[in-house]
Amino acid sequence: MAALHQPSASFLAAFLPIARATLHLPPQPLALRIPLLQRLRTNLLPGAAALTPIPILLRDLWDGILNAVPKKKTSHMKKRHRQMAGKALKDVTALNKCSACGRAKRAHVLCPFCVQSIKRWFSNGFKSKQELETEETQRRETINEERRIAGKREIDWAEMEEDSVRAREKREGHSM
Repeated sequence: MAALHQPSASFLAAFLPIARATLHLPPQPLALRIPLLQRLRTNLLPGAAALTPIPILLRDLWDGILNAVPKKKTSHMKKRHRQMAGKALKDVTALNKCSACGRAKRAHVLCPFCVQSIKRWFSNGFKSKQELETEETQRRETINEERRIAGKREIDWAEMEEDSVRAREKREGHSM
């Protein structure tokens, strides 16, 4: 680690005139009491010689600036590891049994299965499963009746359900 340097009295006196008064320095000659900018204006020489007092005044700061530069760019992985420290996923320990369906659910959270069934119940217009099945069979019979009247072949609903089950099993078999 870099050592901490206390700023010198001349540095503080040059940049912070108020600090000079609080340091209780012995009286200095008139040339040194002039603020820094006025001293630089009087010492200005043509060319590069005008900047010579600046490195002398900033010598302590310059070492700190040079040491504060990283040698290499921080990789994406290291940066993400540093940012995500302490934010890992935690195991769920507070599990309870749902009083309605008996499945496992998180404590103080609604059971997702019960919520889904309630949503389904609302979307069905508060009808029971038997009422929905009878409505579906009536709908299928009316479709077949309309097809008979139009002179078309009736739909075999059981065969259609078997085909959809086979297709679903085939998709699930290929995805495994």
